[in-house]
Amino acid sequence: MVPPFSRLSPNAALDRYRRWPRPWRLLLRGLLIAYLLYLLLGNVFLNTPLFDLATNRTPEKFRMHTGPALTVLPGFVTAWDLRMRGHVQRNVWTLRADRASARIALLPLLHREVRLPWMEAVNVIGAIDRVADAIPPPPQSDQGWTLRFDAIHSGTLRRARFGDLAIEGKGHGTVGFLKQLKGGPAQLFPSQIVFDDASVRDGKRQIADQAHVDARFSFPRHYRAQAPGLRKLGIADLALQLHGRSVALRIDTAGAQTRLSTEPGLGHVEANLRLLRGELQPGSKLNWRVPLHAGVGATDRGVLALLLDVDRDIRLRARLPGQIDPRSMLDADLRIAGRTLPFDAPSALLPRLSGTLLGRWHFESLNWISDLLVRKPWFRLDGGGDVAADLRLAQGALQPGSRLDVPEVQATADVLRVRIHGKAQAAGRIVGSTAQPRTEVAVRMHSFALAPLAEPKAIFVQGENLRLDLDGAGTLATMHDSLQARLRFDDARVPDLRAYNRYLPAAQVRVLGGSGSLSGDVHLDAAGQVGEGHVRVRGRQARLQAAGLALAGDLDLDARLRRAELHDKRFDLSGSTLRVQGVRYGDGGKQRDWWATLRVPQGRIAAAPATQADAQVQMQLRDAGPVLAVFAQRSDAPAWLLKLVDAGQLDARGQLRWSKDALWLDRLHAENQRVSLRARLRVGDAGTQGDLYARWGVLGVGVALRGEQRQWHLLNAREWYERQPAWLPEPPPASAPAKSAP
Repeated sequence: MVPPFSRLSPNAALDRYRRWPRPWRLLLRGLLIAYLLYLLLGNVFLNTPLFDLATNRTPEKFRMHTGPALTVLPGFVTAWDLRMRGHVQRNVWTLRADRASARIALLPLLHREVRLPWMEAVNVIGAIDRVADAIPPPPQSDQGWTLRFDAIHSGTLRRARFGDLAIEGKGHGTVGFLKQLKGGPAQLFPSQIVFDDASVRDGKRQIADQAHVDARFSFPRHYRAQAPGLRKLGIADLALQLHGRSVALRIDTAGAQTRLSTEPGLGHVEANLRLLRGELQPGSKLNWRVPLHAGVGATDRGVLALLLDVDRDIRLRARLPGQIDPRSMLDADLRIAGRTLPFDAPSALLPRLSGTLLGRWHFESLNWISDLLVRKPWFRLDGGGDVAADLRLAQGALQPGSRLDVPEVQATADVLRVRIHGKAQAAGRIVGSTAQPRTEVAVRMHSFALAPLAEPKAIFVQGENLRLDLDGAGTLATMHDSLQARLRFDDARVPDLRAYNRYLPAAQVRVLGGSGSLSGDVHLDAAGQVGEGHVRVRGRQARLQAAGLALAGDLDLDARLRRAELHDKRFDLSGSTLRVQGVRYGDGGKQRDWWATLRVPQGRIAAAPATQADAQVQMQLRDAGPVLAVFAQRSDAPAWLLKLVDAGQLDARGQLRWSKDALWLDRLHAENQRVSLRARLRVGDAGTQGDLYARWGVLGVGVALRGEQRQWHLLNAREWYERQPAWLPEPPPASAPAKSAP
């Protein structure tokens, strides 16, 4: 039916208009002029740089650009090619739409509120990214304008991305939010996004396709300080329904970190999850059956079934039957007490974790085992190997009876600047009581080699049966810090003692040949720092050149180590001993069967910044022969001095310093009932230097040695010696009487 006024001709309509009262005619003219001005000015504003100047006042925080835009009625706007970008702290969000129509409520503008009761967008793509550049939040305030978008709706949602997680398909959804600018509160109204026939990706890895995704989310009005960052999940109401076809999962354990990727496969995922104020709600479920590929060549390991059920607690189950590859089997049944998820501190889940895990797996890299045990990578398992595990957990603690076995692996340990590497097997056990479980890991190297840490290919020791025992608390969260270790080996072969020249000072002290053995027993902490122990070096037919004197014989060094302070790189050497016997010295080695025993009642070695050892030494010498051989020459020495070689055994004490540059022996006192010797000696790159005073009865003599030059002092020899300055500072007094070595 046609309205009556539409049948009026223009002349009839104009005639009727003229018959109206004059005030009505003026009002209609005013409204028409106002509307035409609105059409003109509104559309000019939307399609000129004036719009950018008004909306992009702080482009680093918010930018909006459009193509053509149109407004026909006040408060109603349609824009094409819409682009929006916002930056909030470390989060950047973007929104793109081919067309968007919205209604702007005009009256709330009087109250500093921009309110859109509805907005309809076409072909929408949205994304949220985490970036490195942060915009500091403004201080809390209620003075800013309020943005309120009650319902942003799209029936053609194409893609949504949250970081690396992207969902793409046929979607629709409605989102509403409120945000007061300049530090005001924020609120997310009940919102929903639905995708059908969707593809779900994590970065470039596809997780599922042909999927139905239904996500609902909201959080109440709050200030940022009340729930910053991930703590927003603790006040949010989230629900997710997902079902679709899952791809296959590929696990690569060859590198330093386990890498996950996906491959085409016929898996299935189904989820119905509800999170309310940080708690998973009863009835939440996840069922994911995923084909598993792992190892070199990505061999098929079967179908892994992952199940999650929520009732009073959270229950996680994982099962891989091991029918396709017997080396790959998993049966885990874990329970997390309670339903709260600590998003800001995931490690807080460990004390709530209980259950069992039984499995076998071949890993391309086993480094993750040592990462669980030690704080620094001083100990590691290199390469791949099989792992068999039977673990039982209660409240985050491994329980007695749990075990983990690695039957064959290459192991490496860096201790005291030495790299130890060898073929090993490892066995871990949980012992003790249920209330106080402890972890014991036994690593056995059937064969091993030692090399300097700075030259890992320069092997100088080879041995068998090295034992590394690790012991720590059974709690997973504290095992990293509580671990203690003990490393032991006996009689490892040293084919050529010349390898120790890298540790000797200067060129004046050198090993010329010989072979021997090395034994060690040291205690370490989780960072690989030695707490105490001893290292024993035995040399057979060792040939040395020291201070211009050739020596050959057997030696036995037993170095006792005890860390001076917890985080210090200094060790107490008290109790160390050095024994030499069967020593030949002099021209042609005519002097035979000389021996000496050196004990360290007080000593210290510093490993940083440069290695240096200082010690008070006590010695027993068969005779004074080697000392006299360094200082005296038969051609010009007094005849009676050379006869002191036959004066018998001497007891001696002195002060020793060893560094990379030189060897010092100061304040040496050696005597018996017949003879007395005092000496100081420095052997370094500048040659051998020293002073000697010898007394035999009423006879005394002094000699100053400077390289090859000797200056004799026959008169007032003792006074001359005492005038010579000491080379080393006076040692501190011993805190307690030293115990003699056995």
